[in-house]
Amino acid sequence: MRREVPLVITFVVGMIILLANIFTSSSGGSFFIKNWADELTDWVIIVSAFAVGLATVNLFRIHGDMIARRRPGWINSLTLLAAIVVFAIVGIIARFSSSTFFNDLNQNLYDSIISPLGAAMFAILAFYIASAAYRAFRMRNLEATIMLIAAILVMLGKAPIGELIWSQFPKISTWLMDIPNVVGQRAIMIGAAIGGFATSLRILLGIERGHLGGTE
Repeated sequence: MRREVPLVITFVVGMIILLANIFTSSSGGSFFIKNWADELTDWVIIVSAFAVGLATVNLFRIHGDMIARRRPGWINSLTLLAAIVVFAIVGIIARFSSSTFFNDLNQNLYDSIISPLGAAMFAILAFYIASAAYRAFRMRNLEATIMLIAAILVMLGKAPIGELIWSQFPKISTWLMDIPNVVGQRAIMIGAAIGGFATSLRILLGIERGHLGGTE
């Protein structure tokens, strides 16, 4: 019963959400199953909130243990937990209070801490992207050579100096971005949609049971 009940709930909820997007009444209004789907969607928000709370508790448990045992990097764990507490308290007070001080403090915490840290993280990622691009553009085979040539043409078309070298570079770059690039993106989206559908079907039918903590 510990596995059968979650599987039945998953199947029923999944079918309600799926059918709600297919069946509608002849008068143009929503079919009654649509109301069930809307109610379940609201419950998804509630369950997601509990999931975030559970994840927070898990963070405190893991990092609290690291702090208690003074394991390597425990100062980072302490910083993380302190940041969670401070941001949570300030955010809650700013949300339910009309105090200008806490509203400004909440915004300043985001503008002065989260935003610069996010910018720094993406700046660091730029070096990994450049490294990956270098490895990908090495002319080891025909496909890599074609990709390298296309990348060079796109960069020349987008850079101001490219048009000074040859007026056709911008047109070539636009064609590469609008035709081959869009075709590749659509192929990826179609493949992802098929994979998502197959995975969803396996979950609905109870074949995929990873979310239950096992595969049997």
